Amino acid sequence: MPIAYNTLFLLEAEDFSLVEIKALDVQSDDPAQLYFWFRFDKASHHLDKLEFVSMIENGAEQQREFRQGRLAFNRSSGTYTAADATAPVELQVQPTDSTSVELDEAIQRYFVAG
Repeated sequence: MPIAYNTLFLLEAEDFSLVEIKALDVQSDDPAQLYFWFRFDKASHHLDKLEFVSMIENGAEQQREFRQGRLAFNRSSGTYTAADATAPVELQVQPTDSTSVELDEAIQRYFVAG
């Protein structure tokens, strides 16, 4: 059975996507059980859960810190710097209703595999 979720943020680079979702079928007060950030590799269709550390929101400017790297973005663009990278990757913010079929399938597989 497919899981129900809302896409909160979707950012695209040439080789990967970053997405934050909110699971709708989960009954919990724990944000870690409701909100998930993923990195989706477009070539391999591999999905990695990003381990959330902290966030900063300053008007339209937002930052997320993960164990795997740092994301900074606004309403139109952003950058992601992997923890082991020397330079950031440019990202474009996409409409939240434009999640690709491949990304949705990877998210569904993640939750089925649980």
